[in-house]
Amino acid sequence: MREELVNRIEIDLDNLLHNYQVTRNHVAPAEVAAVVKSEAYGHGAVPIARALQEQGCRTFAVAFVDEGIQLRRNGIPGDILIMGATLPNQFRAMADFALTPVLADMERAEAWAQLAQQLDERLPYHIKSDVGLGRMGLMPEQGEEAAATARALDRHIELVGISSHLSYPSGDEELNLSEYQKFMDFCAPFEDFEGLQRHLAASQAAARFESMHLEMVRIGGLLYGINHIEPAPLDLRPVLSYSTRVAQVKTLPAGWWIGYNGQHPVTEPTDVAVLPLGWTDGLASYHIGSTDLLVKGQPCPLVGTCTDFAMLDISRVSNVQVGDEVVLIGTQGDAAITAIELGKGAGMSTGQLLGKISLRVPRLYFSEGRCREELSILNPK
Repeated sequence: MREELVNRIEIDLDNLLHNYQVTRNHVAPAEVAAVVKSEAYGHGAVPIARALQEQGCRTFAVAFVDEGIQLRRNGIPGDILIMGATLPNQFRAMADFALTPVLADMERAEAWAQLAQQLDERLPYHIKSDVGLGRMGLMPEQGEEAAATARALDRHIELVGISSHLSYPSGDEELNLSEYQKFMDFCAPFEDFEGLQRHLAASQAAARFESMHLEMVRIGGLLYGINHIEPAPLDLRPVLSYSTRVAQVKTLPAGWWIGYNGQHPVTEPTDVAVLPLGWTDGLASYHIGSTDLLVKGQPCPLVGTCTDFAMLDISRVSNVQVGDEVVLIGTQGDAAITAIELGKGAGMSTGQLLGKISLRVPRLYFSEGRCREELSILNPK
């Protein structure tokens, strides 16, 4: 591990695998598809997928074709589902890398079948249904028509799954059960397809609704120890911590300003710690005035952000020095900040927050107390 690192994200692979086993036991006999899109929500797609694959995970879900190719080029076996938009001009690349598309309409299924004929291969695919989210997928009433088309194409392409996504999985149970029923109605005409994997539930629904586990669940947040349900339904452990170090300490006089465009007025003499990270590293202007970071185990208000810097009011903490640790996510002393809390400070979900953190913040992967790997702009995967 490089001693010169200032900003750092630490990934606890032991906790990741604990969460995987807890989740897998909770949803059994349903299969767990590990969601590693958006660099595994900032955790690093390849190291995360590799660790899970070694633990027995055999299905991974990403959003885009390039994300699937990235996994294949790094030796990740098993099924890789492309859950996002796929266009016919991407189909050859998906076939070349043995990626499985989740198709939003049957016209795309016909194009997938044409490619399969050309390659003389029977290519797998899933169908996507929209049960209330209003994005990609066939409408619930199109199930009969889609099943008929799937049967007609069955010589050339193999339907292996049907998917959808709830619109508000942490919300009202009645709404969720209504959308579940729409999904089941869509799936009903496909009963003659053997071994079909139906997958509707993602992390929150998987934790809340046992009836929605079906043959497969897609798990992202729960793997990473991110739980939005209280009380926590599963014994999850945090996987990611994020810290930096103080770059400068100074006292600003009353009448000064902090940040671009007068982000924060200084109304009285204020001790400020300047941090070497900013907008590119997950923080946002919206964090100002609503977010505390930890210095010496004490919460300190964020009072300024720029592309590469952030400023903390450390007036209530004594003897802060250059090089002192500052925690954005994780524990320090008796205090803690979760990824959920840091995201809420700027009105962001954890996915939005963690996905914003560029690879100039190195990810360090720990197992059994040792750093096993680094993912960064100097060590890209």
